[in-house]
Amino acid sequence: MLTYSQDQLERYFRHIGYAPKEADAAAAEKQDDLGRLAMLQLRHMARVPFESLTLHYSKHHRLSLDLEDLYEKIVDKGRGGYCMEVNAFFGAVLRSLGYTVINVGGRVKAGDGEYKGWNHMVNIVTINNTRYLVDVGFGSNGSVNPVPLEHNHIFTTVSPARGRLEYKSLSQHSDANQRIWVYSTQENEAAPWKEMYCFAADTEFFPADFEVMNLSTMTSPQSFFVQTVMCMWLLLDDSKRNPIGVLILHKDYVKKRIGDKSEIIEHFESEEDRVEALKRYFGIVLTRKEKEAIRGLPSELKTRCGHC
Repeated sequence: MLTYSQDQLERYFRHIGYAPKEADAAAAEKQDDLGRLAMLQLRHMARVPFESLTLHYSKHHRLSLDLEDLYEKIVDKGRGGYCMEVNAFFGAVLRSLGYTVINVGGRVKAGDGEYKGWNHMVNIVTINNTRYLVDVGFGSNGSVNPVPLEHNHIFTTVSPARGRLEYKSLSQHSDANQRIWVYSTQENEAAPWKEMYCFAADTEFFPADFEVMNLSTMTSPQSFFVQTVMCMWLLLDDSKRNPIGVLILHKDYVKKRIGDKSEIIEHFESEEDRVEALKRYFGIVLTRKEKEAIRGLPSELKTRCGHC
């Protein structure tokens, strides 16, 4: 299985602002594998955006899961991707560092309350005989630290929001004896729990499995990512060690959420506005051909004339 070279790892570390050899970083990590993993996950999510841009701003509108292609896209070009891209990349980074990692499939719960087909990827990392959910690709409701696979385990994501893991059957299961891991979120301690996705932690998915999943997710007209231009990443405090919020570009606006306070900080009236916002907020500069590629797509922002 492909891993990244030491040079590639060092370039990636510089890209996400992670300095493993510095004394203060070493102290923060406590020189243990779990601490290092937690710090890497935070720095990654605060620098590598969860985004759908290639599906809208490219001539081919296709996503590659080849690990060398992902390295070039994420590190060399400063972009991100959706779950199968960023989790495949991050899993490869972890394997290159000596972690025991498998990629597994998940099903996201849709707005109608049903779990759809396999359309999500997560990493399962084993440290000292404990398995952890490590997911850098579920957007603003995702976990931001390694989560031990323990039934009814509750943890903080971006305070005051919380997450929960349960090992249970689904209402859709035809046999109630079946069990699967379910990830739920809660806006605060008084809010109801909402199931987000489920995943099969005991069944390793192979690259060929994700190729099938990726084809559907990047081409189906019903896919959220095909329909929606979005880009988001995690916001950290000044110490770069604690998550405080998220910055989200979604369709025609940019929103900042700090704790439980959300504020729309800009609305877009045109493609030019949105492209400029990608540069200003996320440092993503699109080429002329990339800008032109969205023309005619349903996701294009069309400038409204004064008579419309």
